[in-house]
Amino acid sequence: MVKLLLVCDISGSMAEGGKCMLVRGIARAVEQYIRFGYAAASIKLVAWCDTATFVEWDTDAEFPDNLLQCHGSASAVSLCELFGRQPVGKVLILTDGFWPIEDAHCLKRWKRSLPPDTLRIIKIGGDVNPLLKGDDVFPSDEVFLALDGWLPSRQGADAMEDEW
Repeated sequence: MVKLLLVCDISGSMAEGGKCMLVRGIARAVEQYIRFGYAAASIKLVAWCDTATFVEWDTDAEFPDNLLQCHGSASAVSLCELFGRQPVGKVLILTDGFWPIEDAHCLKRWKRSLPPDTLRIIKIGGDVNPLLKGDDVFPSDEVFLALDGWLPSRQGADAMEDEW
């Protein structure tokens, strides 16, 4: 079973316009997509702002409160350091795409170092950064389109083992 690293941008800009609640809703939708068998993956949440850290989440419980408290700025360096050049699994980033230009360059370099089709980005909010675009970038209302075929089907994953 593939590991899905679900990165939730909790930087200060995500506090505006209910974007943190959109992240919560999309994270739940992704979890249910997997739970209902449309894909085979295990989810690991990542809180991303000044630092990037793994967050424990029992999917039968509420969405973690600390992912609804937005502050700081999204540090590309911290995200790249957390995952390194070869993240274990697929990476889905939920973000409005606002970060300093140096971080944008860092993210582009990191993305180019990843194996093909490792990363997908879901744009969050009506004021999303217009520079956030590409074949791997999807609006929030197309999250299922972003997942379809990108994550393995339940049938294909039965032969794989899942260990964190």
